[in-house]
Amino acid sequence: MKIENVNLNENIQRSLDDMGFDECTQIQQETIPVILEGRDIIGQSNTGTGKTAAFGIPILQEIDKNLRMPQAMVILPTRELAVQVANEFRKMGKYMEGIKTVTVYGGADIRQQIKRLKGGAQIIVGTPGRIIDLIDRHVIKLSELNITVLDEADEMLKMGFREDIELILDKIGHSVQTLLFSATIPVEMKNIINKFLNNPQIIRVLREGITAKEVKQNYFLVKNSGKVEALTRIIDTYTPKLTLIFCNTKKSVDHLYEQLIEKGYNCDKIHGDIKQAQRLDTLNKFNNGLIDILIATDVAARGIDIKEVEAVINFDVPAKEDYYVHRIGRTGRAGREGASFTLATSKEMGKIKSIEKYTKKSIRKRSIPTVDKVNEVKQDKFIRNIVDVIEKGDLGENRELAARLMSKGYDAETLIAAMIKKLVKFDYSEERDLNDTMPERRKRGSAKILKDTVKFHVNLGRRQGIRPGDILGAIAGECDIPGSDIGEIEVLENYSFFNVASKHKNHILSKMKNAQIKGQNVVIELSNEKRSRRGRSKSKR
Repeated sequence: MKIENVNLNENIQRSLDDMGFDECTQIQQETIPVILEGRDIIGQSNTGTGKTAAFGIPILQEIDKNLRMPQAMVILPTRELAVQVANEFRKMGKYMEGIKTVTVYGGADIRQQIKRLKGGAQIIVGTPGRIIDLIDRHVIKLSELNITVLDEADEMLKMGFREDIELILDKIGHSVQTLLFSATIPVEMKNIINKFLNNPQIIRVLREGITAKEVKQNYFLVKNSGKVEALTRIIDTYTPKLTLIFCNTKKSVDHLYEQLIEKGYNCDKIHGDIKQAQRLDTLNKFNNGLIDILIATDVAARGIDIKEVEAVINFDVPAKEDYYVHRIGRTGRAGREGASFTLATSKEMGKIKSIEKYTKKSIRKRSIPTVDKVNEVKQDKFIRNIVDVIEKGDLGENRELAARLMSKGYDAETLIAAMIKKLVKFDYSEERDLNDTMPERRKRGSAKILKDTVKFHVNLGRRQGIRPGDILGAIAGECDIPGSDIGEIEVLENYSFFNVASKHKNHILSKMKNAQIKGQNVVIELSNEKRSRRGRSKSKR
């Protein structure tokens, strides 16, 4: 791995050779020389472009191994990402004796982290809350700190860490080189940039559009009742090496995991309610191919960098467009080809269109594989495996067992058919069409006139980015209510109203109790007609 105008430490180069780094990515080539010059930078690039090495290599290059004090600090949004980045530092610095990296994050024994820090560490990688705690305990000493990295900065802001980040940077108390890496630069991040970065050089390395061109994006229009069966048909037909499945909620992850385990799939799950040690163990097994399928929520999967993921499946359409980008960014990494599949009901097609508009890319609509197609793939795979065993030879004592079976008087075809029935599970059930169809669109500006309706109040409005279609999609999708039973939808500045057939009243109150619309918590209750109608403007479907 060669970087223009940079003479890499030979021990770093040796580690990079071991790791298979043949050439730099664009973000590495453009940022490493600038960082080594001592300049602050803003590195804006997509997921999977090699950002960790972009800041990790120059940090290791400049570390004084004889000074057993924190000299570099990397701040990240999640525990999983902190562990991942720290491991990359250790790999890149494995031939540099005397360099110690310590990971600190909440949810783990702080006493062990304090012990490791007191043993002397030059590089600290951690999450904001635990870093603040250890600074306040005077365990992390900042007097020799000379470089700070804010990685996945936009995600830290989304997760509410802005005040923590500013507090940490304030506590440093002296001038340091600051590196900020982020896929997007929201407005509130500019305040941090203006306050804490010194004339930063902006380096943008964004792929065409927002999503990786190496990812083939597909969606299936599926009936809600057939999503699990559709999922298994997709897995069985495309047979990806490692599959990452995303659900919107922890409950959905648990439910899907139970169903796939029952069907015999080699899978596991991660979400926020699972203990940290178990999550890391599961990720390690998935990374090493001991688990074929990993089911996860967005937050739990943040920062996963598993280079061999061949397919990402959105079992639930993500609540936000940028969640979609982060999800499918788990595959198609480092130039490899990947695929993403999204299961969407007809009521969620508005979300698919919003994602296409956001990413500036079309998503290909495909038909759900038929039972015959699934069986054909399974049969071909079975035959290939048998032929492979034959060609490798060394059948040994198995030939004796085969001879005993043949002596029973059955012909070879009957014996093979019996063994296939015993060893391989094919689906010979009647074909069930899982494909959904789009309902006929109503004319724009029209609303269904319903008799015997109830009116509901929603605590979100235009200021929160809500549109009539968002409310329609949420109520129809979450409650499985036909659009024909939903009447006028009225979106105001800070709240909204909608009418629905009275027979659905209790069902809506129950189903929407802990729901979200566009990623925002929503409170839906029966409307109080005494609410002020001042400033109201109607927006109808």
